[in-house]
Amino acid sequence: MRWLAWAGGLGLGLLAGWACGTGSETDCAVGSLECACTTGGACDPGLTCVNDKCILIDCPVGREGCPCTGGGACDPGLTCEGDTCVDGDGTGGGPGPSSMSMSMGDATADEDSGGLKLDVGSNDLPVGPCSQTGCTRVDMLFAIDSSLSMNEEIQALAASQAFTAIVQDLEDLNCGGIEYRIGITNDNNGGFIGSGGQPWFDSNDMTQEEIASAFSSAALSVPCANCTPIGCEHVLSTALSTLALDTSGFLRPDALLVLVLITDVDDYGYYDQMGFGGFCDGFLCTQTPQPVDTIYDQLVTLKGGDPAAVAAVVVAGDPTIMEGLNTCGQPATCCGVGLGECAQAHHAPRLYEFADMQAGTNGYAGNICDGAAQIPLMIQDALTNNVDLACQTYEPPG
Repeated sequence: MRWLAWAGGLGLGLLAGWACGTGSETDCAVGSLECACTTGGACDPGLTCVNDKCILIDCPVGREGCPCTGGGACDPGLTCEGDTCVDGDGTGGGPGPSSMSMSMGDATADEDSGGLKLDVGSNDLPVGPCSQTGCTRVDMLFAIDSSLSMNEEIQALAASQAFTAIVQDLEDLNCGGIEYRIGITNDNNGGFIGSGGQPWFDSNDMTQEEIASAFSSAALSVPCANCTPIGCEHVLSTALSTLALDTSGFLRPDALLVLVLITDVDDYGYYDQMGFGGFCDGFLCTQTPQPVDTIYDQLVTLKGGDPAAVAAVVVAGDPTIMEGLNTCGQPATCCGVGLGECAQAHHAPRLYEFADMQAGTNGYAGNICDGAAQIPLMIQDALTNNVDLACQTYEPPG
């Protein structure tokens, strides 16, 4: 809800988009090893984009002897000790690396293989041993804020190479062969936003490239001026209504449901509900939202009452980071540059609460203030770590 500055933000986003792709490194093919990532943050198969460079990762998160997930989880049968996944008796001894694993900002080369070991997922290596059980189907719904202030973030997500990498990680869950459906909706109860006559996209009917192209077309149609009342953006509530009112058969009873919620404000921002007095109250959303736990319970009910059947990936303003206040005194995670006030992305406590409410490792939250190019990478990180573990441990009915 950068509602006093979206025009400036949009202009900056377009300038940033023009700036991308104009690099001078003509001798290094974009997407290849040790070269720049694509504009959307993608790399060639087997490589991962870290700090705008495509690198090789040797130790997938969650595997024995490798780093734990950000939430301290590991593959089934392992425990997290000292940020490393070890077997039940704490001895480790698995197929982990012989050299130290590093954080994203302090990566160093592995002397044995020449690759890097980071606390992120790998696109070409499975996370942990293949499971004979777990999910074989995933229904993935993206709910995206339609405010024009989200233009740059949507473009980054819709970049074909970036989303193709997301689709590949989705297909590779639980050691591969996953059947998946991908749907898109907005922040104002818009239902499914499809493309080419399809309300959503099914891997049984479309190739990865066709799904990436259709998703890009649908996502780029999401931004809409004044389509949602100021302050009333609600990606979480819209995701629920889209699924609850659906008559197209998107949800399958034996599929893991993965919700991806992307916005620069909260779901019916809690700060709007507080009221501020004076001229600001004329801009605030007055619609009272459902409690987060009520929304969660309804989603679990849609999945047959099994909490393990629901997973969430939230990309929104981290409510633990206080960068400043906008004109109406609303808290912002990041202010933005040249916007005239602190309003690039606001706190999203309801959405972060929803992510934290998920069973086991089924919830993931990333800070949208990390930048538009990081959004596809956050989704890939969530898929190769949290969602992969959720898929391995989910027991479909029947």
